[in-house]
Amino acid sequence: MNTQPSIRSYITDLADQLGIRYQATPEDALAVIAARLAGDGVVTDETEDLIVALKRAGAINGREMVALLGRHLDEKFPAQ
Repeated sequence: MNTQPSIRSYITDLADQLGIRYQATPEDALAVIAARLAGDGVVTDETEDLIVALKRAGAINGREMVALLGRHLDEKFPAQ
C-alpha cells in the first residue's frame, strides 16, 4: 500500500505554504498561440501551472521542476 501523498497534493500544499499562485504572463499567452498555430494542442493542468509558478518564484530550481513535472506526468498517465 502506498502511503506517500500524491504529487498533486504535495505541489498544492507546497504552493499554499509559500503563498505562491500561478499567474499567466504575456509570454504564456504567446506560447499557447504559437502551439495552437503549429497544430499542437498543449493544455496544462493546475498542477503543472503551480510547478511553473514555484520555479518562477525561486522556490524550486530547474532540476527540481523537471523532476516534479516528470513525477506528475507519471502519476497522471500511469504506465499500463
